[in-house]
Amino acid sequence: MRFLKLVSSAEAEKTLLALAHPLPEELVPLAESVGRILSRRILSPENIPGFHRSVKDGYAVRSVDTLGAAEQKPKLLRLTGRILMGQNASGSLAAGTTKYIPTGGVMPEGADAVVMQESTELAGDMVLIKGPVNPGADVLRADEDFAEGEVVLRAGTKLTAQATGVLAAFGVDPVPVVRQARVGIISTGNELVVPSMVREPGQVRDANSALLISFMRESGAVPVFYGIVPDEAPALLPVLAAAAAACDLVVVSGGSSKDERDVTAGVLAELGTVDVHGVSIAPGKPTIIGSIGTTPVLCLPGHPAAAYMITSVFAGPLLRKMSGEIFSPKRVSAPLSMSFPSEKGREDLVRVRILPDGRAEPIFGKSGLLNTLVRSDGYIRVPAGLDGCEAGEVAEVYLW
Repeated sequence: MRFLKLVSSAEAEKTLLALAHPLPEELVPLAESVGRILSRRILSPENIPGFHRSVKDGYAVRSVDTLGAAEQKPKLLRLTGRILMGQNASGSLAAGTTKYIPTGGVMPEGADAVVMQESTELAGDMVLIKGPVNPGADVLRADEDFAEGEVVLRAGTKLTAQATGVLAAFGVDPVPVVRQARVGIISTGNELVVPSMVREPGQVRDANSALLISFMRESGAVPVFYGIVPDEAPALLPVLAAAAAACDLVVVSGGSSKDERDVTAGVLAELGTVDVHGVSIAPGKPTIIGSIGTTPVLCLPGHPAAAYMITSVFAGPLLRKMSGEIFSPKRVSAPLSMSFPSEKGREDLVRVRILPDGRAEPIFGKSGLLNTLVRSDGYIRVPAGLDGCEAGEVAEVYLW
């Protein structure tokens, strides 16, 4: 099946994103929530920490009682007790008195500051204050961390270790998250063998399945590998149908080409629809986009570098839209170390590495080469309207 019509990368991405369907919510244990996407916003159910507390070991005081205190002329306050951790029995503080308070202790009523232990000296039941403190010094207010009703985490937030600590402080367990997308992965090619096999001349180890499985896991999806399928319609059709029925997205590598031997587009058209058959982008011109029922299908070129680049540019945004993830790509601006041409009329995805001096050095290689992926730090996107880039020109580098 030959190319139906080449479209721009922007049009291809728009077509693919239109096929995205939101994933449902599920509840997971707090301990297993890191890396997952919040399905709804989290509001503070109460003031945190919920009480005025000390952030230093020292003495709870009325700040007015420390006015004029100095190393050579300390203020004397009478010690009336010690505040214990984990107890809300701090009592009150009269003028001219103080209580010892540990870090995290509940401030007594009337006290508005803490004097660090290093700025004091104990003499019997008297405490010598060697310097003044301002109101609020070393005191965490009851609502200073989070106020009741405040938005703590937004829907679409990818949970980090720090975020799970905040959820724990609020008692959010289990955690409402977006169900992880199930992504069916199919490798096609009569020449492919599994990576563990000793290959014969003419055979190629299936690198794409490992690339795609790892990419999906890094993206928070659950990859489902359907194996290596020959470039034959009768073999591909039932596998593609099964994957589409069981998964939220299907990615097929290989078999997307203008060569008449490749059957992927024909099988996809038989099972569903082909919306894009060819994109003005390099590498990745033979990319196919379609759907079977409500399941998007992305068909990639067989060359590993091209397959990975197209997956990064198209599958990544699709998965993020399905999960509602709030996402900011990792990008840096860097001057190009050299000039290079680009074919006008198509978008070029050029792998680059960041040199020690901060310049971006293009790494060129055929789409069948893997070395451009491991030697690069990311890629730049050269728009279709340009016929090249000049040395010293500042480019936006999308980091892996």
